[in-house]
Amino acid sequence: MNKILHPEDCKAIDKLIVYMNENPQENFDVSKHASMIGFSVSKLNKSFKVYMGIGPASYFRNIKMEKARKLHVEDAYTWTEISMIFGYADLASFSKAFKRIHGFCPRNATHS
Repeated sequence: MNKILHPEDCKAIDKLIVYMNENPQENFDVSKHASMIGFSVSKLNKSFKVYMGIGPASYFRNIKMEKARKLHVEDAYTWTEISMIFGYADLASFSKAFKRIHGFCPRNATHS
């Protein structure tokens, strides 16, 4: 547990992380997610970064892209279907976000 944050704040952030993992198809809404755990937007952004070493929006995007990669590896969906599942307007937007996280375009992802 992070000693800089109050233990209750850490529990609240953990609750949000569970929610993010269970709902990767949602778009990140900092106001909604902050109020969900009783934080202000400012407190969420600052506390999350202290606790996780990364901001909440970036963390959520990482979750989405990892789950997207896993869906493709399992051959469950095409990249176009995956981009729609995770709320992207088009495949190009999804591909850009995927590359930012994984360092390569979805079309270059292997099935291994």
